[in-house]
Amino acid sequence: MKFGKRFRVKISIIMPEWESECMSYKDLKKQLNLMDPERRHEGFQQLLKNELERMNDFFVRTEEEYIIRFQVLKDMIADEYSSEDTAQMTSDLLQFHNKLVLLLHYNVLNCDGFLKIIKKHRKKTGREFNLSFMQGDNQQLFFIANSLGLLLGECKEILEQLVRR
Repeated sequence: MKFGKRFRVKISIIMPEWESECMSYKDLKKQLNLMDPERRHEGFQQLLKNELERMNDFFVRTEEEYIIRFQVLKDMIADEYSSEDTAQMTSDLLQFHNKLVLLLHYNVLNCDGFLKIIKKHRKKTGREFNLSFMQGDNQQLFFIANSLGLLLGECKEILEQLVRR
């Protein structure tokens, strides 16, 4: 099975609700093949920049929602509750952890697609590709961000504490 098909299958199985937010690998590949060879490098840079900005906006927006939700959960857990409440909080935190893992999968799959389309670009143009065309953008790209790992680690620690109660 080719990469593009595996990519679409993974997305449809793992995160069907975010399918429209993931990289349009097939479209990027098609556009790369249709571009005038003389303008392929510059044109592809613009297409990829637009795609990365779209994915990054989704990632940052979702991550911010999760940070706020996590703070609410931590505030609730900080208060003393009965064992029934602890069980409910553990369940809520596990569901939240699953959402974080889903966002991590989003990150990994799209990073994979990004690397693969860059490889296709290099094959077509014979030119190396770097992210210098993204310089000047004031936000960190989703696949470079490490805040998700920190959130997952903190969530795991709290879950372990709740289980020990």
